[in-house]
Amino acid sequence: MPERPHATLATRAGLRTITTAVRLLGPLRDPVASAIGAMWYLKQPARVRERAARNHRRLAPNLRPAQARRLARVSYRSYVRMIFDGIWADPLPVRAVRDIVHVDGAERVATGTGILITSHFGNWDIGASGAMSLGLRMTTVMAPIGSRALTAMVALSRARKGFELYTPEQAARGLIRGLRNGRWVGLMADVPEAGPTVVVPFCGGRVRVSAVPARLAAATGAAIVPTACWKEGRRWNLRIHAAITVGRHDDEADVMSRVVAVLEPEIRRHPEQWYPFHEVYEDAA
Repeated sequence: MPERPHATLATRAGLRTITTAVRLLGPLRDPVASAIGAMWYLKQPARVRERAARNHRRLAPNLRPAQARRLARVSYRSYVRMIFDGIWADPLPVRAVRDIVHVDGAERVATGTGILITSHFGNWDIGASGAMSLGLRMTTVMAPIGSRALTAMVALSRARKGFELYTPEQAARGLIRGLRNGRWVGLMADVPEAGPTVVVPFCGGRVRVSAVPARLAAATGAAIVPTACWKEGRRWNLRIHAAITVGRHDDEADVMSRVVAVLEPEIRRHPEQWYPFHEVYEDAA
């Protein structure tokens, strides 16, 4: 069975309080989130800030050190804005989601089912809301996020938006069950929650990514559909790319190389909405 959010009174009250506070900010939402992101960046140890800048330079080697540090700081600010936007959208009616999310490629998910794959970029919660506004029923994996209370609130928020959630321990059977029940599976490639991984070329280096999408596709016959969602001004763009079909005996590293090659150009176009805070590259010093 899918993971059910801990919808206690405290969880509901906490989520309601946070959502109300974010919505009361109105047009100040982005400036406040940016300020919090800047403070978060400054509170990081120097080695952590330098790691983010170093990752940006792997993506764009022509960046000068000062430019990379500035872009790393902007990434932290964008990450907090992404969180605030996800809270603000808890949950929006379908009509409201369609008003704020421009979808490119909706015809590619008009029938059947498949595996939507994104990266640690842009806003995956808003992207999932955009996909569900098209009528897609979504299943995904959710690992703990910080404290148990925070995890419970995020799980409740995602359940309210229509996600079917599984823990990493439940994922193997749960995701297959979701696909066979006509649901779409949504996963992030470059921050593996659990399960098998492969190392592939991505964003200027060798990066460890989840092999779960390739394995799911081979086992079920479902296609992999790379997607990206990023913000421009007050709206989001959700791009749904062409499906990638997977043969039963295809090499998992080859499959995932094809997937991330589709996702990488969006990151290069909008590096300020890429979140390379962890050790991204396998050959990092």
